[in-house]
Amino acid sequence: MANSYRPYLPLIAIGALALALLVGAAAVLIFNIQPQMTATNPSKVTTATIVIYEGELTNGKFGFGTAPNNLTSPGPTIGFSTLDTVNITVVNVGKLPHAFAITTTPTAGALVLFNAVVGSASNPLMPGQSGSVICRAYNGAFDYWYVSPVSGDISAGMYGAVIVSSVTGPAFP
Repeated sequence: MANSYRPYLPLIAIGALALALLVGAAAVLIFNIQPQMTATNPSKVTTATIVIYEGELTNGKFGFGTAPNNLTSPGPTIGFSTLDTVNITVVNVGKLPHAFAITTTPTAGALVLFNAVVGSASNPLMPGQSGSVICRAYNGAFDYWYVSPVSGDISAGMYGAVIVSSVTGPAFP
């Protein structure tokens, strides 16, 4: 009788592993718990400076750009690595209030990532104003977006892609 549970040990082990995987996935999806990615070679950490302009286009759309007279909808893709400390400056060159945030999806109410936000839906950058944020991406190799969280801006085309490359110290040139 003492060995009657032995045939079930592999099933119990598989069940325990599946439960651990499920709990880990739930923690990431529900609570956005993500491991902090740190540079293994601190001498390779760099500072990236990104200037983004935001405003309205002549076709009724809203957009972002790398120059005040070069706004597009969607905005240009911006990129940096997990080793970068990123200084993002946002300049509102439009006639309406706008804001900036890096999010999980290009939709209203999306989760803001890396504390990368300039202005907000309730306290946007007014025309002619600018603001900056310093952030560091801690997780790369996923799809991220930047948006203006002001009501109606995303549906008017005010979003763009963000590429964060995962880099380890020795592999970084």
